[in-house]
Amino acid sequence: MARTSRDRFPDDVISLSVSESVSVGTLLPLPTATDPDHGRFSVTGYRLQADADVAATFELVMSRGGGDGALSVQLEVRRALDRELHDHYSLRVVAAHGDARGASNSGSVDVRIDVVDVNDNRPRFEGEGRYEVTVPENLARHTTILRVQASDDDDGPNEQVRMCVSTIECRCLL
Repeated sequence: MARTSRDRFPDDVISLSVSESVSVGTLLPLPTATDPDHGRFSVTGYRLQADADVAATFELVMSRGGGDGALSVQLEVRRALDRELHDHYSLRVVAAHGDARGASNSGSVDVRIDVVDVNDNRPRFEGEGRYEVTVPENLARHTTILRVQASDDDDGPNEQVRMCVSTIECRCLL
């Protein structure tokens, strides 16, 4: 019996959004490839195609389940994600089969993982974060005496910095 059909995923490309606070060991669902062939010509495994950094961050986990015994696949998070270092990952999952001749009837799906930001960084002020000014007593009203700037490495609403001015009792030294 010869292999007659190609392993197929429901889509050629999928996108996943994963919080950067996801726990190591979390399993991310992936689509299962289908193959109308049976036995040694059906889907017998999956392999990950990715650069070394992605392969160190994610690993494929396979299991048989359901009444049909189909082989399913999930992506396991192997190390902590940090959106400020990597905001996305790209990889390919290839469905393998038992054809020892290495026939090219395997199928694949490209996976893009977008790392979603959490508010995990504090705003940073320019300089040391300490400001001192001397204000002449004859300075005109509404004159700018100090500009303060801060930034935040987070993204979207989490990168917005709000500041407020509070009054501190002024002490005069005699």
